Amino acid sequence: MKIYRYIQNYKVEILDQTFQLESDISLDKTAKISFYDNNNNLIENKKYGVVDLQFIYDKISNKESINISKCYVKNFSLSDFRIKNNLSSREKVDLIDFTAVDSIFESEKIIDFTLGNFIGSKADFSNTHFGLGNLSFLKSEFGDFKVLFKGSSYSEGNNSFQYVKFNNGNVNFDNSTFENGNLSFVNTYFGDGNSSFKNIHFGNGDVSFAFSTFNKGNISFDKSIFNGDLVSFSKVDFGTGKVDFRRVFFGDGNIDFEEISLAKKNKLVFRRANFGSSSVSFSDAHLEGCSIDFEEAEFKNGKLNFFKLTAQSISLNHCFLNCNIDMRIDVCHTIDISQSIVHNIIDLNPGLTKMNIHELNLSGVRNMGDIFIAWDDNHVLDLISNQKSTTLHEKAEQFRLLKEEFRDTGRYIDEDIAYVYFKRYELMSEYDLAKEKGLLSLILFMPNYIFQKLIFDKVGLYATNPFRVLFSIVIVNFIFSLIYTIFYSEVNTLTCLDYQVSFTEKVLENLYFSAITFFTVGYGDCSPLGFFKIIAPIEGFVGVFLMSYFTVAFVRKILR
Repeated sequence: MKIYRYIQNYKVEILDQTFQLESDISLDKTAKISFYDNNNNLIENKKYGVVDLQFIYDKISNKESINISKCYVKNFSLSDFRIKNNLSSREKVDLIDFTAVDSIFESEKIIDFTLGNFIGSKADFSNTHFGLGNLSFLKSEFGDFKVLFKGSSYSEGNNSFQYVKFNNGNVNFDNSTFENGNLSFVNTYFGDGNSSFKNIHFGNGDVSFAFSTFNKGNISFDKSIFNGDLVSFSKVDFGTGKVDFRRVFFGDGNIDFEEISLAKKNKLVFRRANFGSSSVSFSDAHLEGCSIDFEEAEFKNGKLNFFKLTAQSISLNHCFLNCNIDMRIDVCHTIDISQSIVHNIIDLNPGLTKMNIHELNLSGVRNMGDIFIAWDDNHVLDLISNQKSTTLHEKAEQFRLLKEEFRDTGRYIDEDIAYVYFKRYELMSEYDLAKEKGLLSLILFMPNYIFQKLIFDKVGLYATNPFRVLFSIVIVNFIFSLIYTIFYSEVNTLTCLDYQVSFTEKVLENLYFSAITFFTVGYGDCSPLGFFKIIAPIEGFVGVFLMSYFTVAFVRKILR
């Protein structure tokens, strides 16, 4: 577990002691600084060399490299430097090989690196603490080298990296801690280098990367923590590198990924991330050909918004979904919610969006909420039957899940259709299982397969369509009448029918006998002889069965 260097406050004591820097420069005074945590417990005491601002400004003026590691710097300001040197307020100031490792900056107003031009071979602020006062790197620019802020810490003030250009070097803020001030990387350019924000505690302030641009480098926020009211990545161009937000804790603030863009065939990863009770929005995101992976993520009782999103795939498998999910997307080839727990609403009803979806995987979903989806409007049959990674049994279980969902929300027509396909895919799954067990098992299973396929499915759509059963009754009645007519002879005859009658009378009498036999009326005026003594009881049994089948299907419709 990461232990954060979370500094709540500190005390400065200036001592009349010399302090030797690593560069063999001796400073006249030493700053003894005591750092305290949230509970006012002492974290550590450290000593720093007290560096005079003029010493730094002279090095800047002389175009010398600057190393103020382990120094206490107060009221540093490039704006003041410009005033003292009669420079334009818009002129960039060159900072060569600027190094301030394990230092501390504070100011009564602002720690001002505005329009700093960091050149040379490095810029290193590792393990430095930015204390009292706001911090500004507004419109600064860094060369094509590593920029290190790893292990740095920040007190109460706001921190601005707006419009900074990091160009093509790697940027590293790993293991940094921010307190309650806001942090802004608005319109920042990160170039082709990797950008690492791993294990950062962003504190209770708002964090914004809105309108920022990343090019070829990888981006990682692995295990970072956000606790502010707003975390914004709105309209960010994430470029072609890997984008990793896995195991990030987003807190209860609003999370904004609206209108972001990503290069094709790239991936946005949120595996095992934890989202709080506010809104998480990916609306209007332009992720053509890209995938979003939320595997094993946890969403509390907020809202997850994919309205009008375009992407190749969205994976929410093995997630805990206690939030309202707006899935009214524009285009997405595959949506995977398999093995997830649904506690709230998933809205897939098309409205103002295109809803162009090829696959929807609901296998293994434990649904304790509501899934708003329409059979015809959402083309549910295609969404499930198009799946290439699921078995027939898993497809059947998805239809069963939707059947129960349609029933609970009163959409009974959709429920009947889903039930039919549940039984069909269940039967196909059982057929494949018998086939895998061997020829004998398949032969023994075939009577059951044929009976279900012919009687349960074809005759009455598994008792969901009483009119289809009624039509089947009429057809079966005519079939038996036809049998009596075709095989009629002096031996195979009916007692109520003369062998010499016309063909028309013969057909009508056979139809009459078929009807009273099928419906088990049995007036006694007509009895079968010969082979018909075998056929007639069979018809009687079929009639009783189909009438019972019709009764079940009809009552099922009426009761609902």
